Amino acid sequence: MEEFPKLESKRLRLVQIEPQYVKALFDILSKQEVTKYYGKENLKTIDEASELIENLHRLFNQKRCIRWGIIFKEENEFIGTVALNNLSIWNKKAEISYELDPTYWRQGITFEATKTVLDYAFTRLGLFRLGAVTFPENTASNNLLGKLGFKREGILRGYLLQDEKSHDAISHSILKPEWDNRREYEIVERIKYRDHLTDIIKRAERDGQFDYLPGKGKPIEFEQSFIANPFEKQLFKTMKENHVLPHWVRLSREIAILKEEVVEAQGRERRRKIKEINKKIKEYNYACPPSMQKNKMVE
Repeated sequence: MEEFPKLESKRLRLVQIEPQYVKALFDILSKQEVTKYYGKENLKTIDEASELIENLHRLFNQKRCIRWGIIFKEENEFIGTVALNNLSIWNKKAEISYELDPTYWRQGITFEATKTVLDYAFTRLGLFRLGAVTFPENTASNNLLGKLGFKREGILRGYLLQDEKSHDAISHSILKPEWDNRREYEIVERIKYRDHLTDIIKRAERDGQFDYLPGKGKPIEFEQSFIANPFEKQLFKTMKENHVLPHWVRLSREIAILKEEVVEAQGRERRRKIKEINKKIKEYNYACPPSMQKNKMVE
C-alpha cells in the first residue's frame, strides 16, 4: 500500500485529504452538531485542521490509518470524511469512522461512502474484522451500522471522552465472512428482482379489474354469425385467446342496440336513430373483414 487508494461509488469520489481541502475540513469539524458524538472536541482554528491533515498523511505512511475525503461528484465539493482507524494489516483489523457536513445528511451519502470503504477493506486490503464504537444516544449512526451488517457486541464503559466527561460506548463489529455473505445475498436479490409495477398490473388483471376495459378483458363470446367465413375462423380464435376486442366488434354491438331502439321510435326520433346507425355502419364496414360488412338501413 504505497500509493493512497482512491475509491469511487455512484455519487462519490473518495480521495486523500490534501491541504487544498483544509477550509472545507475545518468548516465541517468546527460544527458542534457534527462533533456532538465524535469523541473529540470540535476544531477551533484552521491551523488545527492543517495539523490534522499533516497527521493523517503521517499515519497513512505508517500504515496505521487511511482517511478519505468524501467528494460529492455532482457539485465537486468536499463534504466529509470516512476512515479506517487503528489499522493493523498484520492483525487484519481496523475501526471505521465517518462524519459528514449536515447539509448532506439524510441522503444516504454516509452509507454509500462507508459501504465503499468496507468493500475495499475486506476484498482488497484483506482485513478480517472491522469495528466501530458509537455513543448509545447516536441513533443515526447505530442504525447505519446495523444496515451495513454490523453486530452489536456490548457496552464499553467510560470509553469515550466528550466535553470533559467520560461516556459509555457501544461496540460494533463485522467480519469478512459476514460481509461476503451479505454481498452474495445482494447479488442474488438483484437477480431475483421483479418489476413491482408489472406485479401490480398482473394482480389487478387477476382480480378482474380489467374485465370491462375496451380491448382487454375476458375472452370474447363471438356471435355465430361472426364465424360465417371459414377462412376467418383463425382470426377470431386468435383474437379470443388474446382477449382482444376489435373496434368493429364493438361497433356491431352498438348498431344492434340502436336497431332495437329504432323499432319503437317514430317520426323525427326514428330518422335521427337511422342516421346514427348508418354512420356507425359506414365506420364498421371500413374496419371489419369483407365477409362481415353490413348494408345501410333504409326508412
